[in-house]
Amino acid sequence: MAAGGSSSESEVRRYLVTSPGRTVAGYLLATVGTAGLSLCLIPVRDDITSLSEGFLFLFLVVATVVVGGLGPGLVASFAAFLAFNFFFIPPYGTFRIGKAEDVAMLFVFLALAALIATLIARARARADAAEAREQELLTQQELSRLLVEPRAGGEGYAMILREVVARFGYADGALFVQPYGDLTGLEEAATVNAEPGSIPMSGEGTGVDRFPLSVGRRNLGLIVLRGVRGPLAPTERRILASFTNQLALLLERDRVIRAAVEAQRAATRPTTALPRPPEVGP
Repeated sequence: MAAGGSSSESEVRRYLVTSPGRTVAGYLLATVGTAGLSLCLIPVRDDITSLSEGFLFLFLVVATVVVGGLGPGLVASFAAFLAFNFFFIPPYGTFRIGKAEDVAMLFVFLALAALIATLIARARARADAAEAREQELLTQQELSRLLVEPRAGGEGYAMILREVVARFGYADGALFVQPYGDLTGLEEAATVNAEPGSIPMSGEGTGVDRFPLSVGRRNLGLIVLRGVRGPLAPTERRILASFTNQLALLLERDRVIRAAVEAQRAATRPTTALPRPPEVGP
């Protein structure tokens, strides 16, 4: 239970970090947006209540969190606190506060704005993490479906490898498996987008990823993928780890079936009868 909770919290923390573009947009909204809202409200600040002005600034904080995440949201909270104090709490144009009740209202506003920013950021991070997890499970299901579809030998392996290469953005790849019942070496079973024999098992060079296919302590195969792409994301590594585990079990099943077929053929193969020795008379 603790491990599951820790994994969930790590996912949420990861999604609290937004993309650089959205973060920049959030900081711009926190600063420029606060200044713009203040300029719009100053001409009518004597015609509306402080409570209404505070709600408008809180709405700006919420919008900033949605756009840029927690960091810009906290900046928007503090910027709104300063603007609210300077422009909308008498005496205007100063950070001095004339009434004791305004002091309480101002700091309640700051605490509420920071709390709203934190809660919305975490709720959005949880939603993003759940959506990403759902997409991860869907991808795993689609790849797993390839392993149970009818196929014919190497053609089936090529179909599986082709899907992996395309889905994860690689240029080409090769699958190496144990030849029949021999567990001492690997041979190339399928190649996608490359000439057979052109992809070494050593996986040398940049942009090469190797994924061993093992059952227990036995190495039954190897996938080598090549392509100009960035490092695999944690989600992609989890998907590939799950997929390669299933593929290794498939290779083990195929190896056992091949061995059983070969044994059956050997058992039913006709043998040449040896000539009977001549009888020796009395």
